[in-house]
Amino acid sequence: MPIYEYRCLKCLESFEKLFFMGDRELVICPKCGSKKTKKLLSSASFMNTPGLGTCGGNATKGFS
Repeated sequence: MPIYEYRCLKCLESFEKLFFMGDRELVICPKCGSKKTKKLLSSASFMNTPGLGTCGGNATKGFS
């Protein structure tokens, strides 16, 4: 059951939508009821990428 992040193109509200198996991807803004929404790239989608967002024991300190 994936959770996706959306932004309403009418009122600019950001919200999440949980999809169950068999759900249609019709997304309506919970604030204004608009059907004009855009799926956002979630930071959680990068969680399974090795080395991204993690620090190993030999990682340097500070920003690079």
